[in-house]
Amino acid sequence: MQRFAALLPAVVLALTTGIAPHSAAAAPKPPIALRDYRALTNLASPQFSPGGGRIAFLAVRADFPHDRYDASLMLLSSRGNWSTAGGSPRTLVSGMRGLHAPRWAPDGRSIAFIARGRGKKAQIFVVPAAGGTPRQLGFAPNGVEQFAWSPDGRSIAYVTPDNGISARAKAAHHDLFTIHNDDYQINAAPRPSHIWLLPVAGGPVRQLTFGPTSVLENPPPFAGSVTAPVWSPNGKRIVFTQQIDANDSDTDKTTIVAVDVATGAVRALTNTPSFEYTPSFSPNGKTVAFLYPEGPGPLSHMNLYTVPAGGGAMHDVGAHDGDVASEYAWLPDGRGFLAIVNVGVGTDIIDQPIGGASIVLDRLGTRALQLAPSSLAVSSKGAVAFVADNARTAPELYLLPTIQSAKIRGALVKLTSLNAAFADYAYPQSEAVNWKAPDGQWSDGILTYPDGYVMGKRYPLVVFNHGGPEAASSENFVGGEIGPLRDLFAARGYLVFEPNYRGSDNLSNAHEHAIYRDPGVGPASDVMAGIQKVEHMGSVDTSRIAVVGHSYGGYLTTWLIAHYHIWRCAVVADGAVDWTEEYELAGDGNMAWARYSLGGSPWNPKSAALYRSGSPITYAGDITTPTLILSGTADITVPITESFALYHALASRHVPVRFIGIPGAHHTPQDPVHLELYYRAIVRWVAAHL
Repeated sequence: MQRFAALLPAVVLALTTGIAPHSAAAAPKPPIALRDYRALTNLASPQFSPGGGRIAFLAVRADFPHDRYDASLMLLSSRGNWSTAGGSPRTLVSGMRGLHAPRWAPDGRSIAFIARGRGKKAQIFVVPAAGGTPRQLGFAPNGVEQFAWSPDGRSIAYVTPDNGISARAKAAHHDLFTIHNDDYQINAAPRPSHIWLLPVAGGPVRQLTFGPTSVLENPPPFAGSVTAPVWSPNGKRIVFTQQIDANDSDTDKTTIVAVDVATGAVRALTNTPSFEYTPSFSPNGKTVAFLYPEGPGPLSHMNLYTVPAGGGAMHDVGAHDGDVASEYAWLPDGRGFLAIVNVGVGTDIIDQPIGGASIVLDRLGTRALQLAPSSLAVSSKGAVAFVADNARTAPELYLLPTIQSAKIRGALVKLTSLNAAFADYAYPQSEAVNWKAPDGQWSDGILTYPDGYVMGKRYPLVVFNHGGPEAASSENFVGGEIGPLRDLFAARGYLVFEPNYRGSDNLSNAHEHAIYRDPGVGPASDVMAGIQKVEHMGSVDTSRIAVVGHSYGGYLTTWLIAHYHIWRCAVVADGAVDWTEEYELAGDGNMAWARYSLGGSPWNPKSAALYRSGSPITYAGDITTPTLILSGTADITVPITESFALYHALASRHVPVRFIGIPGAHHTPQDPVHLELYYRAIVRWVAAHL
């Protein structure tokens, strides 16, 4: 869920299901409205205690009066039996700004986390698991980015940026700096992040890594994620993802390395200098797992690989055709992994043994619930905790008691009921659809029926294109880029169609890689063929079709309205419309994303022409569709300059267009007030034209 997948706040979480439509209302419940989502509690970061009898997790809620999201650290105890433990989590910590990343101490007596501390910088705090007042551990002047406990609990390894120029030099304006592969909003020299060791009992901290290389701190181009350092079970080494430098568009130049805790010596574990992410030691410490592209090239599924802990040849773990974007965990016996992958229009946990074929855990063994998992955690005894929801079920924390040889032992347990109030609303019904494009490419997607759907009646259609493109639309409560729009459009009497065109990561690796050097024509043909499939089902008012997209979905939306003229209106949110600007101005790995997607740079003779012919802005003179454009002013993933270009291309030709800027937003709003206004603007624009 990658380059242009929405970086929404934790309250907007992606999960899935598929449910067949029917025309009769099951109960006289009111449809959910936009303001109703204000009460949603998101659950994140479940963490088992060392003995497996307790689970810490975060409950994240929107604070509209202060326009922010606040997390509380919660604790659940099995009391010897998880099947009777659900529903009553205890609050350990609340009211601390920026609270995230809870991690149990190895002795299980306390939990550390990151929150805003002295100087308003992110710092490490620890709180007794029995309850009490959190205390700050040490002080990192530049803030803490990630951390991990040592196995003996005596030390914490944390990541913090190097110092910048002195305040005196800055005041004297001696602050010129060299720009390399950085985004257009950079205003100071990029600083590498390094690992430091903090004694828990007190004492001086020690810097462990040095130099121009950096711990990965920005999003990678396609998949993978920023993760904390990982200690070996014997505490002698730490593995982490090392980036070649600190430039935010060089996040493709990464490799898994190990640092010796005693000497600080750093050693690369493989000879692959790019696209390695998310390392994890095996339970016995002999092997390190990590994520690496399956190929051909990085525009492909991410697979699990292993390498000996001392370095050597890397090995593909086994046969599966799912994209392990970032969420996986070792099984306690070390025989393999559990991983979360997109499967069709759903999300599943797969059991991936080392050297064998993966097995899907039968939709968590409960086809009636059709839950979709996220935020996976595995206990030392083989229990599995995860957050899950579906299109009608708000997120809660669930538990599978044991996974043994790809079989579930024991019934699924619902551990929380923090969102029980959301059962009081009516939700639209959806189904999965499949179709073939003219060139034979198979795709799938979600068709959601309007509230009160009557078979044979014709309804307006809203097409929603997901971002990524290495991502997928899947049925969820308010997850992903579509957020609450599916429900809100259905409540207005619209069909909603979410196609997973080529480039999406929910089908085969070949389907994802098919977008290589074909960013517009192929995906657009998939979408148009999908619309034809939906129209043939007999419920579409073909005179009233709108198209909406975010990020790469905004790219595809702009391409569609330039090349096809069936639309009543369009919405382009944070839309990438110019490949050259993505290469030259964007951050977060998008220089590499553009280069590897198109097969070279704008100055490479083999790819230069595609930067122009593959950019929707090239064809903006053909657009006649009334279009709403939204963009965050702080977006470095898709610079707002691209939205300016699209706006002026339409406004200068008197095409109906409105351009909304979102102050301080980085690739969708990160605060609840702006996020609600963002969704409201989209709904109102579409409703006005349909």
